[in-house]
Amino acid sequence: METVKGNLSWDKLEDVLDVWLKEAVKSLEHNAMTPVQASTIPLFCGNKDVVVEAVTGSGKTLSFVIPVLQKLSKRIYHKDEDGDALGALKPGHMFAIVLAPTRELANQIQTVIHGLLKFLPDEQIPIKTQLLIGSLSSVREDIEFFFKERPQILVGTPGRMLDFFSNQKVKTNSVEVVVLDEADKLLDFTFEKEVTTLLRLMPKQRRTGLFSATLSSASDKLFSTGITNPVKVSVKSNSIQKNAPKSLNIEYTLVNPEHKLTTFLHLLREKSFKKCISYFPTCISVKYFYLVLNRLIGKDSQIVFFSLHGQLNAKSRLKTLERFTEAEDGNKKYVLLTTDVAARGLDVPDVEEVIQLDPPTDPDFFLHRCGRTGRANNSGNALVMLNANSREIDYVDFMEVKGIHMAERAAPDVAETNRYERDLIRKFILEDRARHELAVRSYVAFVRYYSKHSATSIFRLSSLAYIAVAHMYGLLRLPKMPESKFIPNEEMPEDGWLGDAIDMDKYAYSDKQREEARLKNLEEEKTKKKNDAKKRKELKKKNEAWSTKNERKESKQERREKIRKKREAIEQKLMEESSSEDEQEDWKDMVRQNKKKKTDSKVVQHAFDDL
Repeated sequence: METVKGNLSWDKLEDVLDVWLKEAVKSLEHNAMTPVQASTIPLFCGNKDVVVEAVTGSGKTLSFVIPVLQKLSKRIYHKDEDGDALGALKPGHMFAIVLAPTRELANQIQTVIHGLLKFLPDEQIPIKTQLLIGSLSSVREDIEFFFKERPQILVGTPGRMLDFFSNQKVKTNSVEVVVLDEADKLLDFTFEKEVTTLLRLMPKQRRTGLFSATLSSASDKLFSTGITNPVKVSVKSNSIQKNAPKSLNIEYTLVNPEHKLTTFLHLLREKSFKKCISYFPTCISVKYFYLVLNRLIGKDSQIVFFSLHGQLNAKSRLKTLERFTEAEDGNKKYVLLTTDVAARGLDVPDVEEVIQLDPPTDPDFFLHRCGRTGRANNSGNALVMLNANSREIDYVDFMEVKGIHMAERAAPDVAETNRYERDLIRKFILEDRARHELAVRSYVAFVRYYSKHSATSIFRLSSLAYIAVAHMYGLLRLPKMPESKFIPNEEMPEDGWLGDAIDMDKYAYSDKQREEARLKNLEEEKTKKKNDAKKRKELKKKNEAWSTKNERKESKQERREKIRKKREAIEQKLMEESSSEDEQEDWKDMVRQNKKKKTDSKVVQHAFDDL
């Protein structure tokens, strides 16, 4: 393990760096090296592989950018023993590859390289870079640019880089340096397969550098990178934080989940800062709360929100990040609403506050989020909100074990403000059915997010305050979801309504075309339900069991027999009641007539006997 002692002046590298590169560093006002730079640059510029683990904001990017440029400068400008310089690379070849897990970080690395290349003498062969990230351009366009401009350094994300190297005209024979920035992320399950495949395409005789603030979590996977006999550089802070710089103050506050958004807005209004990065749990929650917060603050507010998440295409993401980075009005407060897509490696000047509305599902990301402030020895504050009256307070001790100490900040009393803002949000939601649908999707996504926390003993679905969270999300009605079983029966609102019930058939979209389509579908749905009910009834009758039909047939016969007997009984009673003496006489006459017939019959018989 390498340790740093003594002078941190750039002059210490006089025999290591070319003149133009040393002057470039000084011109960019990097007056002295940071400990990680002083440890890493001489090693990586030499013939060593390096594994660098240093606290966030310690200057890791320059620790690999400077060696990459120095090695390339030596390769194309320096003369060999015969007095000849190798010069430019062959077409289709490149010298160095830098991998990053996100498009934003890859773009930032290229920006740092370009900042140094501005000081390259004009008479020298130009050093060029190419950014390879998805949705910024097609792979075909990337290939065309590569063969036209012939960049020596490729910076990009694993997926697009792998697609790029699938072209047989692209050669890796000349690659001498490979860098993995945020290496722990690149070696986890998300990118491991792609990164491993890429590294197998590279020459074995190369220099490899792995850089991260939390690299120890990927130590068991380092062998897969092909790294040989690396020198490990580990730079820790001397403060109470083992893994965070001493200039970074990390706090937590216990908040009623229902008041979380109001508390967030209260902090933005009360705190004094230039820029703040705020982390939300999901992409859709960033979309939703960006709309809600802009409604709550009004048009004349001094707070300006930016929205950045993974569902935006690359151009939009980079443009948003550029606008946030360059924003400079001293009368404004700039707040970036984002997800973990902006948690790693990003270096935005003047970020003084970081606020997390919920802890990340991966505890390693907690420090990466906090590290967007308090960089390069500048002071910064990071705050995480934890749900009060829950097991989330145990998260403080959980992070303490990981070397991260958090001080408690008392939550402000925002109960009255929350009631007022809830009414505003309800009015906002009722204006457009689409807003409520977005709110419901955000709420459901949050519940899924909550279930994915690695610290399952702390973040339990069974103990989540579902109704309070639903109020924070501005829901009109709870959605039907399996997790609702955890809500006690006595707390479950009638039919799920969180306020006054509304007629959902009349709840309209503000978009006229969408509303027309909804009404048409509503009418069709009603008709369909009627037809389906009729079909179900017919089908039920048709598909009844034989025994059921037979039982019904028998019961029908029994009913008929009962009716017949009842009718006969009534008729008999009527006959008895309507009988008269005349009828009785007629009956006697009939008896006499029958006797007479019998007598006549005997006479006839005797007559036959006489014959």
